[in-house]
Amino acid sequence: MRVASRLLLFPTALLLACQLVVSAFGQAWVPPKGEGEMAISYQNLFTTEHFNGDGSRHDYGHIRLFGVIQEFDYGATDKFAVSLSVPYGFGKYHGPFPHLLPIDNGDYHGALQDLHVGFRYNVRAHPFMLTPFLAVAFPSHHYEHFAHSAVGTDLWEVQIGMNVGKRLAPLLPNAFLQMRYSYAMVQRVDGIRPNRSRIETQFGYFLTRRLSVQAIAASQITHSGLDFPEDFPSNSPTDERWRHHDQISTINFLNLGGGVSVALTPSLQVYSSLLTSVWGQNGHALRSGMSVGMSWGFRTPWARPRTQAATELQPLEVAAWRKKFTPPTQQPCH
Repeated sequence: MRVASRLLLFPTALLLACQLVVSAFGQAWVPPKGEGEMAISYQNLFTTEHFNGDGSRHDYGHIRLFGVIQEFDYGATDKFAVSLSVPYGFGKYHGPFPHLLPIDNGDYHGALQDLHVGFRYNVRAHPFMLTPFLAVAFPSHHYEHFAHSAVGTDLWEVQIGMNVGKRLAPLLPNAFLQMRYSYAMVQRVDGIRPNRSRIETQFGYFLTRRLSVQAIAASQITHSGLDFPEDFPSNSPTDERWRHHDQISTINFLNLGGGVSVALTPSLQVYSSLLTSVWGQNGHALRSGMSVGMSWGFRTPWARPRTQAATELQPLEVAAWRKKFTPPTQQPCH
């Protein structure tokens, strides 16, 4: 049974980014020792409305954000994996309420965004996968956050959480379900630390050995912060609180969507997904969040022989570590 080679026949899924992106690799399954994956993806996020603090939608202008993300995931052991994400974002705003010129002047402006380093350790494999994780996201440099089309919030954060995954056999032999809960401890700004909880869920089904489809849900609750417009009486660029509103707002959301992925070769797969906002507060109402990309699986000299890996891993379990979470951005600009 050539299970390890089947690993590279099962495709990957991709959600959208967590600020502009947060690493896609914090999952319940981990790569086998000495194996890993490199990926590059393109993301296109379009917003025509903003959420106020009461959940109502308003047209404050249109925003288009693009992202190009390079990602790396590696199994140091069969239970411990490390990941790295390097994103570049650029966007533009068109509307009557620009925050900061020339960034919101209707032209595209780009910058390297937040780097993300993650660690996860599988503590249980049966009857379900249980994998806690620790991750750190930090700005690659000081970039401008006070703009509708800003690529991020220019803040450090530490994330801790738990991944849970399970194959759904014998009921659905070709299906799996995984969920991730994360708690982010965010850098304090103006006396406010907008820590948040996020829950991400993915249901995947392999139609064939090369083709899979996914249903996706991503939600966030911010535990402290301010509401727009009542907590921001001044919208002047010289007002200190308003200049930091994108960092200290209470951003809540629920985004739903789906994806598809196809294995082109045993080591190369392409994937795409589409999400939209169905509810939110103090952030962008994502009209469409589209992602396309490809990933390449690799083995190092430290990887176990394939025949040995095949005796210990099941096909879907091996494939599932390649299912990535990158939920959509929710920037609070108004």
